[in-house]
Amino acid sequence: MKQTLVDAIRMLERAEIIDHSGHCSARRDGNSFYINSGASMRGALTVDDIVTVDLDGNLVEGSAKPPLEFHIHSEVYRARPDVNAVAHTHPRWSTLLTMVGAKFKPVYAQGVLLGDIPMMDSPLSVNTKPTGEKLAAMLGHGRAVLLKAHGCVVVGANIVECFAFAAYVEENAYRQYMAMQIGEPYVFSEAEQQACRANLSAPHLFKKTWDHYHSKLR
Repeated sequence: MKQTLVDAIRMLERAEIIDHSGHCSARRDGNSFYINSGASMRGALTVDDIVTVDLDGNLVEGSAKPPLEFHIHSEVYRARPDVNAVAHTHPRWSTLLTMVGAKFKPVYAQGVLLGDIPMMDSPLSVNTKPTGEKLAAMLGHGRAVLLKAHGCVVVGANIVECFAFAAYVEENAYRQYMAMQIGEPYVFSEAEQQACRANLSAPHLFKKTWDHYHSKLR
C-alpha cells in the first residue's frame, strides 16, 4: 500500500496536479493512516518518505513530521468510513476557476463522476481540527471539495479510485477553462450525465486511468 501511495503522489506531481506541498494518504485502519511527510520531495518520493499517523496527527511509524494539513485527512476519515484514500492537490486549472468564482461544471465525461463540487471559501491552510471538520462537513457524501485560490481535496474508496478522481477534476477544469476563453462551454445534460455515471464509474476504468499515468513514470 505504501508503494502504491508513493506511485500516486509521483504521478500527480508528474502531471502537475500536485506541487511541492501536496499530499495524499491511505487509511491503514480505523485509527491511523499512511501519508507522505511534509518535508518530502514529491517528485522523488520513496516509501521511506511515508509515515503513519493516528487521527490526532501523532506519529505511529516513522520519524518525519506529517504535513501541517493532516487534519484534512484525519477529519475526512473520521466522517467517512467508506473513504480509504484522500488527496490534497494544488492543480492549476481547478484553482484558476475558484479564483474567479466559476462553478465547476460537467463538461467532460469522466468529470461527471465528481458530481456537484462545493467550494470552501477560505484560501488559508486547512491546518486545524475545526477547519478540517468544516471541510469534511462540506464534502458530505461527495467525492471532492474545491478550496478557493488554494487547491482541491479528492477522496476515493482506494488509492487508484482517488487518483483517478483527482485526474478527472483537473481535466474537466482544464477543458472548462479553455472553452471559456472562446465562448460558453457545453454542459452535459442530465440524461448524458446519467449515462456517464452508469458507464464510467467502474474499477477497471479507474485502473485504466491509473495505468495511463503510471506508464509515464517509466
